[in-house]
Amino acid sequence: MIKVREVGNDLVINISGRLDVHFSAEVESELERLMEKYPNANFILNLAEVEYMSSSGLRVLVATMRKLKERGKELKLCQLNQAVMKVFEVVELMDMFDIYDNETDALNSLKS
Repeated sequence: MIKVREVGNDLVINISGRLDVHFSAEVESELERLMEKYPNANFILNLAEVEYMSSSGLRVLVATMRKLKERGKELKLCQLNQAVMKVFEVVELMDMFDIYDNETDALNSLKS
């Protein structure tokens, strides 16, 4: 499930469930739709409710980050549980993403 809320000019997007090959396509199309609808928004993805993430989920996050960067916008991740954090560590993506403990810290880190 995906829930979106606006915070100023930015979006906080809560994703819940298993970010696997089946759900990743839905998440990717929703994120692309949001990028079109809110071209000036930075994205904060709250992953507190993501219980599992596969390589297809990681691919969606990398693609989203690149698309936002092309627009001069930022992607921040927050509230990753231990299992999801472990996936980022194993594939050595910790340095590629800005990861925060909570939404407040992620929002405060935005340059907008």
